[in-house]
Amino acid sequence: MSEAEREAVGMILDRFIEGLFRLMLDHHRTQVVEMDLTVVQAQTLTLLRGAPFSTTRLATSLGISAPAMTQLTDRLVRKRLIERRSADGDRRAVMIALTEQGKRVVDRFRKRRSEVFAEALSRLNDLDRAEVIDALSKVVDALEGHDDKVLPAGDSIRIDQSKTRTAVQPAEASKKVGQGAVGPPVRRMRIEWD
Repeated sequence: MSEAEREAVGMILDRFIEGLFRLMLDHHRTQVVEMDLTVVQAQTLTLLRGAPFSTTRLATSLGISAPAMTQLTDRLVRKRLIERRSADGDRRAVMIALTEQGKRVVDRFRKRRSEVFAEALSRLNDLDRAEVIDALSKVVDALEGHDDKVLPAGDSIRIDQSKTRTAVQPAEASKKVGQGAVGPPVRRMRIEWD
């Protein structure tokens, strides 16, 4: 792929991702406000929809501290969206799981997200819509298996897993630009008092 083609593909992907992100964020914010949730609370519920998490794993996934995790879970317990359970075999470990009401909230998020995306796809003709869905299916497959994939046609990009961050790490002021592994930014959570 030539440099000009790479730039064109990059521009298209940037516009797609930014447009989709903006569309989803606008609808997500509206739903979060309607349900009286913060964005972090909604993200917590979404993470828990797959399976219960330990408090440590959940805090790490959200990029928040243990005290912030306690406050977050206290609020969600009061709203009856999650419940705390003791872990099998370890009385000290606490597992966080969705309640039935919490599952319904997440399912409403997902339903609305699907409706928003279906509305966008409805603006395409049948052939274009089928091609987009097929292409998105391929992109999802590539993203889910990204760690060991090599791109065809000589454009190989490998992700060196040993250089990626796996846990929240504090920034090091002594690192020079361009050195060291780059990971996702650490998220900060604003604490809101009820």
